Amino acid sequence: MGASALCGPGQGTGAVGGKLRGEQMKKLIALLALVAASGMALAQTGNAQQQQPAGQAAQGQAAPAPTGKHQPQAKSQEEFKAFQDVTAKPDPASMEQAANAFSQQYPNSELKGPLYQNVMLQYQNSNNSDKTLEMGRKVLSLDPDNVVALVTVASVLANRTRESDLDKEERISEAKKDANQAIQVMNTPEGIPAGVPADRAEAYKNTILAMAYGALGQANFVSNDFPAAEQALRKSTSFTNIQQDPISWFQLTLTLDREGKYADALQAANKCVEYSANHPVNQYCTQERDRVQKLAANPPAKPATPAATSPAPTNPSTTPK
Repeated sequence: MGASALCGPGQGTGAVGGKLRGEQMKKLIALLALVAASGMALAQTGNAQQQQPAGQAAQGQAAPAPTGKHQPQAKSQEEFKAFQDVTAKPDPASMEQAANAFSQQYPNSELKGPLYQNVMLQYQNSNNSDKTLEMGRKVLSLDPDNVVALVTVASVLANRTRESDLDKEERISEAKKDANQAIQVMNTPEGIPAGVPADRAEAYKNTILAMAYGALGQANFVSNDFPAAEQALRKSTSFTNIQQDPISWFQLTLTLDREGKYADALQAANKCVEYSANHPVNQYCTQERDRVQKLAANPPAKPATPAATSPAPTNPSTTPK
Protein backbone atom coordinates (compact mmCIF):
# COMPACT_ATOMS: atom_id res chain seq x y z
CA MET A 1 0.00 0.00 0.00
CA GLY A 2 1.41 3.38 -1.02
CA ALA A 3 1.78 6.30 1.34
CA SER A 4 -0.89 8.18 -0.52
CA ALA A 5 -3.31 5.39 0.26
CA LEU A 6 -2.33 5.52 3.90
CA CYS A 7 -3.28 9.16 3.97
CA GLY A 8 -6.64 8.72 2.31
CA PRO A 9 -7.67 9.54 -1.24
CA GLY A 10 -7.26 13.17 -2.12
CA GLN A 11 -6.01 14.16 1.32
CA GLY A 12 -2.24 14.13 0.99
CA THR A 13 -0.54 14.14 4.36
CA GLY A 14 -3.84 14.78 6.12
CA ALA A 15 -3.77 13.68 9.75
CA VAL A 16 -0.22 12.42 9.23
CA GLY A 17 1.02 15.93 8.58
CA GLY A 18 -1.17 17.37 11.30
CA LYS A 19 0.39 15.13 13.94
CA LEU A 20 3.97 14.99 12.72
CA ARG A 21 4.89 18.65 12.16
CA GLY A 22 6.30 18.73 15.68
CA GLU A 23 9.89 19.58 14.77
CA GLN A 24 8.83 22.52 12.61
CA MET A 25 6.50 23.74 15.35
CA LYS A 26 9.27 23.46 17.97
CA LYS A 27 11.54 25.51 15.74
CA LEU A 28 8.83 28.13 15.32
CA ILE A 29 8.19 28.22 19.07
CA ALA A 30 11.92 28.71 19.68
CA LEU A 31 11.99 31.60 17.23
CA LEU A 32 8.91 33.10 18.84
CA ALA A 33 10.50 32.81 22.26
CA LEU A 34 13.30 34.98 20.91
CA VAL A 35 10.75 37.45 19.53
CA ALA A 36 8.83 37.42 22.82
CA ALA A 37 12.02 38.11 24.75
CA SER A 38 12.74 41.01 22.44
CA GLY A 39 9.19 42.25 22.94
CA MET A 40 9.51 42.04 26.72
CA ALA A 41 12.70 44.04 26.57
CA LEU A 42 10.96 46.62 24.43
CA ALA A 43 8.02 46.71 26.81
CA GLN A 44 10.30 47.22 29.78
CA THR A 45 12.21 49.89 27.86
CA GLY A 46 8.94 51.59 27.00
CA ASN A 47 7.83 51.58 30.62
CA ALA A 48 11.19 52.87 31.76
CA GLN A 49 11.04 55.69 29.22
CA GLN A 50 7.58 56.61 30.45
CA GLN A 51 9.03 57.02 33.92
CA GLN A 52 12.04 59.06 32.78
CA PRO A 53 12.17 62.73 33.69
CA ALA A 54 11.47 64.90 30.68
CA GLY A 55 14.95 66.38 30.86
CA GLN A 56 16.63 63.00 30.31
CA ALA A 57 14.53 62.31 27.22
CA ALA A 58 15.39 65.75 25.89
CA GLN A 59 19.09 64.99 26.37
CA GLY A 60 18.79 62.10 23.90
CA GLN A 61 19.15 59.28 26.44
CA ALA A 62 16.02 57.44 25.25
CA ALA A 63 16.63 54.33 23.15
CA PRO A 64 16.06 54.79 19.41
CA ALA A 65 12.79 53.45 18.05
CA PRO A 66 13.24 49.93 16.64
CA THR A 67 12.43 49.16 13.03
CA GLY A 68 9.98 46.49 11.91
CA LYS A 69 6.51 45.62 13.12
CA HIS A 70 5.47 47.36 16.33
CA GLN A 71 5.82 45.08 19.34
CA PRO A 72 2.91 45.21 21.81
CA GLN A 73 3.79 46.87 25.10
CA ALA A 74 2.25 46.97 28.55
CA LYS A 75 0.91 50.29 29.79
CA SER A 76 1.97 49.61 33.38
CA GLN A 77 4.19 47.33 35.42
CA GLU A 78 1.07 45.71 36.89
CA GLU A 79 -0.21 44.83 33.40
CA PHE A 80 3.18 43.44 32.43
CA LYS A 81 3.33 41.31 35.60
CA ALA A 82 -0.17 39.97 34.89
CA PHE A 83 0.96 39.08 31.36
CA GLN A 84 3.92 37.13 32.74
CA ASP A 85 1.67 35.30 35.20
CA VAL A 86 -0.53 34.07 32.35
CA THR A 87 2.39 32.79 30.27
CA ALA A 88 3.71 30.89 33.30
CA LYS A 89 0.63 28.63 33.45
CA PRO A 90 1.54 24.93 33.14
CA ASP A 91 -0.94 23.84 30.46
CA PRO A 92 -2.92 25.39 27.59
CA ALA A 93 -6.33 25.07 29.26
CA SER A 94 -5.31 26.98 32.38
CA MET A 95 -3.40 29.45 30.22
CA GLU A 96 -6.53 30.09 28.14
CA GLN A 97 -8.59 30.63 31.28
CA ALA A 98 -6.03 33.07 32.64
CA ALA A 99 -5.84 34.87 29.27
CA ASN A 100 -9.62 35.34 29.33
CA ALA A 101 -9.37 36.82 32.84
CA PHE A 102 -6.52 39.09 31.69
CA SER A 103 -8.63 40.32 28.76
CA GLN A 104 -11.45 41.25 31.10
CA GLN A 105 -9.11 43.04 33.48
CA TYR A 106 -7.20 44.84 30.69
CA PRO A 107 -9.70 45.13 27.79
CA ASN A 108 -7.54 47.66 25.91
CA SER A 109 -4.23 45.89 26.41
CA GLU A 110 -1.89 45.44 23.45
CA LEU A 111 -0.77 42.16 25.01
CA LYS A 112 -4.01 40.26 24.40
CA GLY A 113 -2.89 39.15 20.94
CA PRO A 114 0.48 37.77 22.13
CA LEU A 115 -1.25 36.00 25.02
CA TYR A 116 -3.72 34.16 22.80
CA GLN A 117 -0.95 33.43 20.32
CA ASN A 118 0.92 31.69 23.11
CA VAL A 119 -2.21 29.72 24.04
CA MET A 120 -2.66 28.76 20.38
CA LEU A 121 0.88 27.43 20.12
CA GLN A 122 0.53 25.46 23.35
CA TYR A 123 -2.63 23.80 22.03
CA GLN A 124 -0.86 23.12 18.74
CA ASN A 125 2.05 21.54 20.58
CA SER A 126 -0.40 19.22 22.38
CA ASN A 127 -2.05 18.24 19.03
CA ASN A 128 -5.42 19.80 19.92
CA SER A 129 -6.37 21.03 16.46
CA ASP A 130 -9.85 22.30 17.35
CA LYS A 131 -8.59 24.55 20.14
CA THR A 132 -5.59 25.59 18.04
CA LEU A 133 -7.96 26.75 15.32
CA GLU A 134 -10.21 28.54 17.83
CA MET A 135 -7.32 30.40 19.44
CA GLY A 136 -5.75 31.21 16.08
CA ARG A 137 -8.95 32.81 14.87
CA LYS A 138 -9.15 34.76 18.12
CA VAL A 139 -5.63 36.10 17.55
CA LEU A 140 -6.55 37.14 14.01
CA SER A 141 -9.64 38.97 15.30
CA LEU A 142 -7.23 41.08 17.38
CA ASP A 143 -4.38 41.28 14.85
CA PRO A 144 -5.37 40.32 11.26
CA ASP A 145 -1.75 40.44 10.06
CA ASN A 146 -0.32 38.15 12.76
CA VAL A 147 1.73 35.87 10.53
CA VAL A 148 2.15 33.18 13.19
CA ALA A 149 -1.60 32.85 13.60
CA LEU A 150 -2.09 33.03 9.83
CA VAL A 151 0.24 30.11 9.06
CA THR A 152 -1.00 28.08 12.03
CA VAL A 153 -4.67 28.43 11.10
CA ALA A 154 -3.86 27.75 7.44
CA SER A 155 -1.88 24.63 8.36
CA VAL A 156 -4.59 23.23 10.63
CA LEU A 157 -7.33 23.81 8.06
CA ALA A 158 -5.29 22.38 5.17
CA ASN A 159 -4.23 19.27 7.10
CA ARG A 160 -7.54 18.59 8.86
CA THR A 161 -10.02 19.06 6.00
CA ARG A 162 -11.55 15.94 4.43
CA GLU A 163 -13.39 15.31 1.19
CA SER A 164 -16.47 14.40 3.22
CA ASP A 165 -16.55 17.68 5.18
CA LEU A 166 -19.70 19.62 4.37
CA ASP A 167 -17.76 22.87 4.77
CA LYS A 168 -14.72 21.68 2.81
CA GLU A 169 -14.76 24.54 0.32
CA GLU A 170 -15.07 27.18 3.04
CA ARG A 171 -12.24 25.66 5.08
CA ILE A 172 -9.89 25.33 2.12
CA SER A 173 -10.73 28.86 0.96
CA GLU A 174 -9.88 30.18 4.43
CA ALA A 175 -6.62 28.20 4.47
CA LYS A 176 -5.54 29.61 1.11
CA LYS A 177 -6.50 33.15 2.08
CA ASP A 178 -4.56 33.00 5.35
CA ALA A 179 -1.49 31.41 3.75
CA ASN A 180 -1.40 34.02 0.99
CA GLN A 181 -1.89 36.79 3.54
CA ALA A 182 1.08 35.52 5.56
CA ILE A 183 3.23 35.45 2.42
CA GLN A 184 2.19 38.99 1.53
CA VAL A 185 2.94 40.32 5.01
CA MET A 186 6.32 38.57 5.23
CA ASN A 187 7.41 40.20 1.99
CA THR A 188 7.04 43.66 3.52
CA PRO A 189 9.29 45.41 6.07
CA GLU A 190 6.53 44.93 8.64
CA GLY A 191 6.92 41.15 8.44
CA ILE A 192 9.83 41.02 10.88
CA PRO A 193 8.91 42.07 14.44
CA ALA A 194 10.86 44.94 15.91
CA GLY A 195 13.74 43.87 18.11
CA VAL A 196 14.55 40.59 16.32
CA PRO A 197 18.35 40.33 15.98
CA ALA A 198 19.56 40.83 12.42
CA ASP A 199 21.22 37.40 12.36
CA ARG A 200 17.87 35.73 13.16
CA ALA A 201 15.59 37.84 10.99
CA GLU A 202 16.12 35.85 7.78
CA ALA A 203 15.55 32.52 9.56
CA TYR A 204 12.35 33.88 11.11
CA LYS A 205 11.09 35.14 7.75
CA ASN A 206 11.94 31.96 5.86
CA THR A 207 10.44 29.69 8.53
CA ILE A 208 7.13 31.54 8.28
CA LEU A 209 7.26 31.54 4.48
CA ALA A 210 8.07 27.82 4.34
CA MET A 211 5.09 27.06 6.58
CA ALA A 212 2.80 29.34 4.55
CA TYR A 213 3.77 27.77 1.23
CA GLY A 214 3.48 24.31 2.79
CA ALA A 215 -0.07 25.03 3.96
CA LEU A 216 -0.93 26.52 0.57
CA GLY A 217 0.42 23.42 -1.17
CA GLN A 218 -1.60 21.09 1.03
CA ALA A 219 -4.76 23.18 0.51
CA ASN A 220 -4.29 23.02 -3.27
CA PHE A 221 -3.69 19.27 -3.02
CA VAL A 222 -7.01 18.80 -1.21
CA SER A 223 -8.60 20.88 -3.97
CA ASN A 224 -7.07 18.46 -6.51
CA ASP A 225 -5.16 21.35 -8.08
CA PHE A 226 -1.91 19.45 -8.31
CA PRO A 227 0.05 21.93 -10.51
CA ALA A 228 -0.65 24.72 -7.98
CA ALA A 229 0.20 22.37 -5.13
CA GLU A 230 3.52 21.47 -6.77
CA GLN A 231 4.42 25.12 -7.28
CA ALA A 232 3.73 26.02 -3.64
CA LEU A 233 5.46 22.94 -2.21
CA ARG A 234 8.56 23.47 -4.35
CA LYS A 235 8.71 26.98 -2.90
CA SER A 236 8.19 25.63 0.63
CA THR A 237 11.14 23.26 0.26
CA SER A 238 13.41 25.77 -1.48
CA PHE A 239 14.71 27.59 1.60
CA THR A 240 18.24 26.44 2.41
CA ASN A 241 19.05 28.38 5.58
CA ILE A 242 16.42 26.73 7.80
CA GLN A 243 15.78 23.21 9.03
CA GLN A 244 14.04 21.27 6.27
CA ASP A 245 10.51 20.03 6.99
CA PRO A 246 10.16 16.37 5.91
CA ILE A 247 6.36 16.70 5.86
CA SER A 248 6.57 19.23 3.03
CA TRP A 249 8.91 16.92 1.12
CA PHE A 250 6.46 14.05 1.67
CA GLN A 251 3.58 16.19 0.41
CA LEU A 252 5.63 17.22 -2.63
CA THR A 253 6.35 13.55 -3.35
CA LEU A 254 2.64 12.69 -3.21
CA THR A 255 1.80 15.64 -5.45
CA LEU A 256 4.34 14.66 -8.11
CA ASP A 257 3.09 11.07 -7.87
CA ARG A 258 -0.46 12.26 -8.58
CA GLU A 259 0.83 14.22 -11.57
CA GLY A 260 2.56 11.14 -12.96
CA LYS A 261 5.99 12.80 -12.62
CA TYR A 262 7.56 9.68 -11.18
CA ALA A 263 11.22 10.60 -11.72
CA ASP A 264 10.70 13.94 -9.96
CA ALA A 265 8.66 12.20 -7.26
CA LEU A 266 11.55 9.82 -6.64
CA GLN A 267 13.95 12.74 -6.18
CA ALA A 268 11.57 14.35 -3.67
CA ALA A 269 11.05 11.03 -1.91
CA ASN A 270 14.80 10.59 -1.48
CA LYS A 271 14.95 14.05 0.11
CA CYS A 272 12.01 13.11 2.31
CA VAL A 273 13.82 9.99 3.53
CA GLU A 274 17.03 11.96 4.08
CA TYR A 275 15.42 14.75 6.12
CA SER A 276 13.19 12.41 8.14
CA ALA A 277 15.92 10.11 9.45
CA ASN A 278 14.76 10.53 13.08
CA HIS A 279 11.20 11.61 12.32
CA PRO A 280 8.02 9.48 12.52
CA VAL A 281 7.13 10.33 8.91
CA ASN A 282 10.19 8.36 7.75
CA GLN A 283 8.19 5.16 7.29
CA TYR A 284 5.75 6.90 4.95
CA CYS A 285 8.58 8.55 3.01
CA THR A 286 10.23 5.15 2.60
CA GLN A 287 7.03 3.47 1.41
CA GLU A 288 6.33 6.23 -1.08
CA ARG A 289 9.94 6.16 -2.30
CA ASP A 290 9.67 2.43 -2.99
CA ARG A 291 6.41 2.99 -4.83
CA VAL A 292 7.59 5.78 -7.14
CA GLN A 293 10.94 4.04 -7.68
CA LYS A 294 9.08 1.15 -9.34
CA LEU A 295 6.88 3.53 -11.31
CA ALA A 296 9.85 5.59 -12.47
CA ALA A 297 11.60 2.43 -13.69
CA ASN A 298 8.49 1.08 -15.40
CA PRO A 299 5.97 3.87 -16.02
CA PRO A 300 2.39 2.70 -16.52
CA ALA A 301 1.13 2.86 -20.07
CA LYS A 302 -0.90 5.93 -20.80
CA PRO A 303 -4.45 5.23 -21.98
CA ALA A 304 -4.77 5.35 -25.73
CA THR A 305 -6.24 8.52 -27.16
CA PRO A 306 -9.68 7.72 -28.61
CA ALA A 307 -9.79 7.96 -32.38
CA ALA A 308 -11.62 10.98 -33.69
CA THR A 309 -15.09 10.07 -34.84
CA SER A 310 -16.87 11.64 -37.77
CA PRO A 311 -20.12 13.39 -37.03
CA ALA A 312 -23.16 11.26 -37.62
CA PRO A 313 -24.78 11.90 -41.02
CA THR A 314 -27.84 14.05 -40.93
CA ASN A 315 -31.06 12.28 -41.67
CA PRO A 316 -32.47 14.20 -44.65
CA SER A 317 -35.99 13.38 -43.64
CA THR A 318 -35.61 15.19 -40.35
CA THR A 319 -33.54 18.16 -41.55
CA PRO A 320 -35.51 21.38 -41.21
CA LYS A 321 -36.27 23.06 -44.50
